[in-house]
Amino acid sequence: MFSGNRRPFRLLVAVLAIAGAAAAMAQGKLTVSGKLRVDGGNLDDCKLVVYKDGEKQRTLTADLKDFKLDLDLGANYILSFEKNGFVTKKLSFNTNVPAAMGTTPFMPFTFIVSIFKQYEGVNTVVFNQPVGMIRYDDEQEEFDYDTDYTKSIQSALEDAQEAIAEKQKEEAGKEADAAKQRASADKEKAKQDARAAKQAEAQAKIDERARKEAEDQAAKDARLAEQAAKPEPKPEPKPEPKAEPKPVPKAEPKPKPEPKPQPPPKPKEQPKPQPPPKPAPKPEPAPKRMPPPPPAPVAQVKPRPKPVAPPPSRPAINAKANAGGDGRLALAPRLENEASPIQPANVRIAIEARPKFESTPVVPVRHKDVVVEPNQVITVVRVEQGENANEYRKVVRKYSGTFYFKDGSSCSQSTYEREALAVAGE
Repeated sequence: MFSGNRRPFRLLVAVLAIAGAAAAMAQGKLTVSGKLRVDGGNLDDCKLVVYKDGEKQRTLTADLKDFKLDLDLGANYILSFEKNGFVTKKLSFNTNVPAAMGTTPFMPFTFIVSIFKQYEGVNTVVFNQPVGMIRYDDEQEEFDYDTDYTKSIQSALEDAQEAIAEKQKEEAGKEADAAKQRASADKEKAKQDARAAKQAEAQAKIDERARKEAEDQAAKDARLAEQAAKPEPKPEPKPEPKAEPKPVPKAEPKPKPEPKPQPPPKPKEQPKPQPPPKPAPKPEPAPKRMPPPPPAPVAQVKPRPKPVAPPPSRPAINAKANAGGDGRLALAPRLENEASPIQPANVRIAIEARPKFESTPVVPVRHKDVVVEPNQVITVVRVEQGENANEYRKVVRKYSGTFYFKDGSSCSQSTYEREALAVAGE
């Protein structure tokens, strides 16, 4: 009964399901949270242009340091970050999701975009296309970077970033030199201003001293003129003193001289008693004369005895043997040299031929691989040279920056570029 109408019924159900999924997808949203950084500048005059399905939708100029956007599902968006004199960067968002996921809320997608100055001679054609593409990942059931797209432009992005880094270093060096020159000029100007201020201060003191001297001289001249203008008063005549009569002195009677008192008579001095005379000294007896000593005996000189000549020596050969003496014969010693049993070693000089050894240079081999993860891109470079092998990693993280590693330990960018990239002549 219903066999003839079953196919139209199924078609109707499929159409209604597709329409419901489209309606749910139209109602779904993807929230993106982004931050814009400007190397060597600020956020003034920056703008974010949003394109939906190839058409310009809106432009944001404020709060680009930390912003949020709601993107409709089932569309293609391009976010273009622009500023005059700086390289423009773009991000692509493909918000198409399966019909069953149309009503499912998604985690907000966060990212950081950094733009830098445009330098002459640096090829920035790679930035005409999006530097990243975000789409729905069936395995994670969330939105994430398209790893295939990132691998396709990773090498070109690295070359452009290295060239821009060199330009930034050169610009920083020029700015440092200019800053030093400005500081030197400011220092010299400050010295000149200080010198001029001291000279002005000294001149002001001289002018003040001259002004005071002029005022004092003017006051002195005014006083002298005032004194010269006044008439001099005539001196009044002094009255002459009257001559008074001098009194005549009266003659006074001269007093009689009184008689001087006579001193009492001195008693006569009695003669002092004389001491008795000393007895005369007795004459000393004359010293006795000693008899002269007897003469010393004269020593007699004995004659020296004449030397006696020694008896003549006779050789022992001529000596006669005593009867009854030793009967052994006197033999003369025999001196001979005994040959040494130790013979000196014979030295054999020979040159041993050595085989020539020429070291074969080992050519280093480099293996490079790029691993793209949700929040970071890892470039793995393995350098093999004979039995030695080193592994280098460059990790570009979405939130924290770029890091370099050698054999699992952290290393500098210069070490990574010198050892990992120089092998291939990069």
